Parts: sequence; C-alpha cells; structure tokens
Amino acid sequence: MNKYLACTAALMMPLALCAQAMAQTAQPGATGMAPAGSMAHSTMAPGAMSTGTMAPGTMAPPAGMAGAMTPGSTAALSATDKKFVMKAAQGGTAEVSMAQLAQQKTQTDSVKQYAQSMIDDHTPNNAQLMKLASAKGLMPSTAPDAMQQKMMTRLQGLDGKKFDTAYLKGQIRSHEAMLKTFQDESKNGTDPDLKSFADATIPTIQKHITMASTGKTGTM
Repeated sequence: MNKYLACTAALMMPLALCAQAMAQTAQPGATGMAPAGSMAHSTMAPGAMSTGTMAPGTMAPPAGMAGAMTPGSTAALSATDKKFVMKAAQGGTAEVSMAQLAQQKTQTDSVKQYAQSMIDDHTPNNAQLMKLASAKGLMPSTAPDAMQQKMMTRLQGLDGKKFDTAYLKGQIRSHEAMLKTFQDESKNGTDPDLKSFADATIPTIQKHITMASTGKTGTM
C-alpha cells in the first residue's frame, strides 16, 4: 500500500509543476494580451462614437423615407392648391387644342389672330405650370374635362361663321371660369409659388376675355 501511494505521488508531481508553469504564463503582460474583459488601446473609449454613427437610442429612418416629406412636396399643399393646379392644367391645355382647331377651320383673319394669341400665351404658361406642379410633387392630368371635350366635339362639326361665333362664345365662358379659378388661388391658396403664378396670369386671362368679346361683336 505504501508503495502504491509513493508511485501515485511521483506521478502527480510533474502534473503539479506543469499546472504551475501554465498559471505563470497567464499573468497580465506575459504574452502581450490584456486581461479578460479589458480593451486594447486601439479601441474607442467608453461612450465614444465613430464618425457617421448614430447616438445611442436613435433609429435610422426606413429606407426610401429620408427626405420624403420635404417642403414643397404634395403633402404641404392645401386642397385649394391641388384643385387649382388640376383645373389650370386642364384649362390651359384645352385652350391650346381649341386654338389649333380654330387655326385650321376659321376663314376669318381676326379669329386666326386670336387663336394664335391663345397658342402663344398659353403654351409657355402651361409649361411653367407643369414645372411648378412637378416641383410640388404633382402630376396633373392635361386631358380635357367633360365640358371641354363637349365644346371641342361641337366645334369640330361647325364651319364658317357658325364656327367663329361658337368658338369665341366658348372662349368667353371658359376664360371667365378660369379667371375665377385663378382669383380663388390668389385669395385662398397657401403655396406662395402657386399664388404668385396665379397673380401673374390673371391679367392675361382678362385680356383674353376682352379679345374674345371684341371678336364676337365683329370688331376684332
């Protein structure tokens, strides 16, 4: 029994020495490694932020949402502004279309001149409106409304003096309605760019009403 214990002790001695050597190599600085839980000098100080990272507790906006609600977007426009853009786009486009039809059908020089004035005035005005609408996030339809389409269809079936009379009467009615639309935007609109556009266009609409009225009496 004593011999057995002596042999066991002899075997355990190298293992104890080996364990002691491993413990010494694990001391801080022995291998150049920091103690467990510590950080190397190249890491950031506690609470520091790298450039471009967000502060704790903040959230990145969902993809595609950044800048979606910018000033001048359609969400910033009132119902009056949106209605104005729609009606002005439809009306301005219809005026050009009917003026082009008048250029083809009328035999009266004064009516031809009036129609050319409609094309010259409304074409750049329409382009300016569409540019403004795009900047506001709107894409208004330029298709004629029911009344405008009805007028166009009627004019296509007329010729000579009947065409001239119907065209000019229609111009008075359409421009008077458009004048109310522009005056409403000028008074009740909220977007400064659209209000400025309306104010600048009102005198031209009034001029067109006078021109059409004069032509209707045969003195254009």
